[in-house]
Amino acid sequence: MNANTIRAIRLPAVAVALAMASLAAAAQPAAAVKEDALQLKADKEALQGELRQLKADEATLKSDTASGRMSATSSDSYEIHLDRRAIAGEKKDIARDKPGSLQMKADREALGRQVAQLRLDEKHLKADAADGRLAATSPDAQRVYEDRQAIKAERIQIAADRARLQADERK
Repeated sequence: MNANTIRAIRLPAVAVALAMASLAAAAQPAAAVKEDALQLKADKEALQGELRQLKADEATLKSDTASGRMSATSSDSYEIHLDRRAIAGEKKDIARDKPGSLQMKADREALGRQVAQLRLDEKHLKADAADGRLAATSPDAQRVYEDRQAIKAERIQIAADRARLQADERK
């Protein structure tokens, strides 16, 4: 074989090799873009799930608070809650009693005891708060907090996915 024949064979081979390399280089970013787009979509779906969970947990917290199921509050604040409910009950009883009756007199005495107990419990709460002994939170409030933290993390992940997707699209 002479030199011209070798050049004639090498030139198309080099051209084919360069073309294949450029196709492989073009295919790699396209695959990365597709992968990043899928990851972004998955993270957006996860964010929507976290938002739904937050909404459900906030509703649970609200209904539990309204019904008086404050299971993990400090004992002092729970006692104050009970005292206020007892005072409200005594006021309703007094409103239903006949004026001047013995029952009204007994209910007023009970109301006075409940108010005194409320004041005492409020003093205990204030003293405990000053000592830093009010660390309890309800499980519902904890779940809402964790949901909000997860949402923050998902939003950060989505921003990172978008940045990665844009970088891959520029390649």
